[in-house]
Amino acid sequence: MKARWQEFRSKHWSSRSAQERIWIMWGMAFLAPLAYYFLLWQPAHQATAKLQKILPSLRAESIRLNQQVSEVEALRHRPQLPSLTLTELKNTIEESATRHQLSASITTLELQEPNGIHIGCEAIPFATWLAWLRNLQQEQGILADSVSISALPQTGMVKISATLIYGNNP
Repeated sequence: MKARWQEFRSKHWSSRSAQERIWIMWGMAFLAPLAYYFLLWQPAHQATAKLQKILPSLRAESIRLNQQVSEVEALRHRPQLPSLTLTELKNTIEESATRHQLSASITTLELQEPNGIHIGCEAIPFATWLAWLRNLQQEQGILADSVSISALPQTGMVKISATLIYGNNP
């Protein structure tokens, strides 16, 4: 490297007259600050301004991701429900309906292959239906796959036809 520098110096710098060297140094003294400004300072200044604008949204995203990590960890450590056959699923739904005093409201409860139970209610309070469905989901892992709801003339009463599945079933 030293040899290259000495070769460059002798070839290009030493061969110049003293006046040319002074002009080159003045030119470099003028161009160096311009190069510094346009190549280093201005791009860094613009990038800083842009980063200051997006930093709040990145912080909010980081907080949201940390909350989701906590939620994933909580779900990961939640106990898995055992797998249910169709008959066990039907029995579980019947027992839950009995516990919630809904047995009289349920008119149909049929196995539906491959993994569902069809349930029909001719007249049931909508709020009661929602509470029971939420309870089935939270405690038993039973989900509503499809639901058809029709309003009845009585206030708050509905006719329901639904397919319930077990959450672990494919």
